Order: sequence, then structure tokens, then C-alpha cells
Amino acid sequence: MTYAFGDTELAAQRLALLAETFAQSSRAFMGEAAQKGLRLAADLGCGPGYSTDLLAGTLEVAHTIGLDNSRSFLELARPTASERVSFRLHDITTGPFPSGPYDLLFSRFELTHLQHPEAVVELWGRQLDVGGRLLIEEVEYIETTHPVFTSYMEINQAMLTEQGNSLYIGPVLDAIPDPPSLKRSSSHVQTVPVPADRAAAMFHMNLGVWRHNDFVRRSFDPSELDDLERHLEAISSGGTAITPVEWGLRHIVMDRA
Repeated sequence: MTYAFGDTELAAQRLALLAETFAQSSRAFMGEAAQKGLRLAADLGCGPGYSTDLLAGTLEVAHTIGLDNSRSFLELARPTASERVSFRLHDITTGPFPSGPYDLLFSRFELTHLQHPEAVVELWGRQLDVGGRLLIEEVEYIETTHPVFTSYMEINQAMLTEQGNSLYIGPVLDAIPDPPSLKRSSSHVQTVPVPADRAAAMFHMNLGVWRHNDFVRRSFDPSELDDLERHLEAISSGGTAITPVEWGLRHIVMDRA
């Protein structure tokens, strides 16, 4: 897989902020959907390991493996490894996964980066042991009326669409049929209000990475991007009376038959 927002140092900083922002919703989802006392779990597309640590800390898993094909992100993740947590270099769009089969697979904000998500979910299902469970957390919508945020998201969505991806992958995942190896046990949307300054900080970091994307450079005036970057930075500094940005997160649970 390829990260639409890169795997640079700036991208890693953005993932740290994202992990802090959505830790509560992910933790609640894990706690409600996953059994205790599991043997082996994997965090799919673990990045620098924030979601891996969250998964291992939330559930009683004997061992949790973070899987990612970014060497730079894994270099950041490995100092947090322990007897119960390890990291492996692996492309999560190809099987078989190392050390499988798994009792639990967790994916947060990964399918938005991937083409043919239905085929990827089917592949993931085959990496589970019988009775194993797949947890998926993805963006259903991002709701705001602030023109700076809406402008950012329009450009972001255009870039992802050109790459064959989708920012709002949640409705797509909810609509696809269950693959042969999996049966959906639940699918619902959790709303998460995010303070405007925090949303602007994440957007500003993202823009710093993908404004150099070939499609973005061809399609948008540099001065427009400069203005957007400047406005996002100003909002991220706080002190503005802007209502929170609402994320709708699609939580899907599938079981291996």
C-alpha cells in the first residue's frame, strides 16, 4: 500500500495528532467489539505504532503485531516494542500475513488509501482463524460549514478520487456485500466532534505533504494553496470562534465463518 499523505517526518507528526484525537472512539469501539483473552491480534497499516499500542493496551491480547510496509514508520514504531507487542514489515494488501492466522485484525483509516477495498477486505478475512474478528474504523463523513475547511476537503477529495481512493470510504464499505469468508455482525456510525484548532492542525500537516502531489500541482493554483495553508495555520493557533468539526466514523465488525 501507499500512504496518500506520505510517510515523512511531517506525516508521522500528523499521525501522532490523529491518534490522540481519535483514541477515545477507537478504544470504545475495540472494547465493545472484541473479546478478551485473545491469542494473536494485528494492527493493519500500523504506521508509527500508535494504534498498535492502543490495541494492545485496550484488549487482553497475548501478542499484538503491527504490520506496515513503510520502513520509516516502522523505525519509529520499534522502540515501543515489548514482549507483547512487535512490528513486521508487510504490505497489508498481499497475503499471507506473517505469523497468522489471527484471532483479531484491526484497521483504522487504512481503506481510504487503498483501491478495490472489497477485495482487500476479502483478503483480510482469509488471514483470520475460524471464529476470528475483523474491526474496521473509517471516515463516513466530515461535517463543517467553515469555508477554509470545506475548501481543504474539496481539494483533498479531488486528489484521492484521481488516485482511485475515497475520503469518505465509510458508506462504500457499508454497501459492499460480505465476502465469502466473513459475516458482518454490526455496522454503525459514531460521531466525534473535533475542536476547530485541532482539525486545522491535522489539515495543515496533510496539506504540507500532499500539496506537492503531481495532480494537485497541475490542478490548483499555488497561490490558492498558499492561502489555504496560511488560513489553516492561523486557525490551528487557536483563539478563533469556530464550531467543532464533526467526524462520522463507520465502525464495522465482521466474523470469520
